[in-house]
Amino acid sequence: MIDTFEEFERELWPQGRSYNVSASKEVFKTHVKANFDLAKWGLVYHVPSFEEYMEVGEVEVAVYATLASRYMSKGKMAAKEAFEWLKSRPKIVQSLCVKGRLMDDIIGFQDDISRGYVTNAVSCYMKQYGVSENEAFRELNIMVGEADKIINEEFLTITGVRHCVLKAVIDLARMIHVCYNGYEGYTDPQGKIKEYMTSMFVDQIRL
Repeated sequence: MIDTFEEFERELWPQGRSYNVSASKEVFKTHVKANFDLAKWGLVYHVPSFEEYMEVGEVEVAVYATLASRYMSKGKMAAKEAFEWLKSRPKIVQSLCVKGRLMDDIIGFQDDISRGYVTNAVSCYMKQYGVSENEAFRELNIMVGEADKIINEEFLTITGVRHCVLKAVIDLARMIHVCYNGYEGYTDPQGKIKEYMTSMFVDQIRL
């Protein structure tokens, strides 16, 4: 990954966009550390508190890393201000992290358990609050709904941030909803996601 960023840096340096690359690299380092932290918990079948899990899991779900990549590719439209805004952990992005983490874990729960992987938001919630699997699903889905409300409200009320920067957040929110809308579309894209991609890029409607 670092080698790839170095390639980006060599390409973007003449355009005066090297800051975009270095800022994105730092976000990715944070993402990778969170990935390692979850992996270490998973290897020893550790089920942390729900809050402790979400603190790491919200970073590992790669919302910040994905947005940083988008901003890096935007060039001068998303300059230093966009990365500083992202670094401030704005409420709209935090809520998107919650949405992504919980939807991923709810849809992927049975697959995680079948592989012996217990470090999951559902497991953590069940253990901490002593509730059943169905009760945990219900409560976590309520949290997803609340996160959606915050995302929409923030998008409509935030000022002083470029529209293209905010639109990247909303686009990612839509993508998460499509990928985890009753199926694990990100991990296993052979079903609905493949159909969507084919309809968009292969079987296009010609006007």
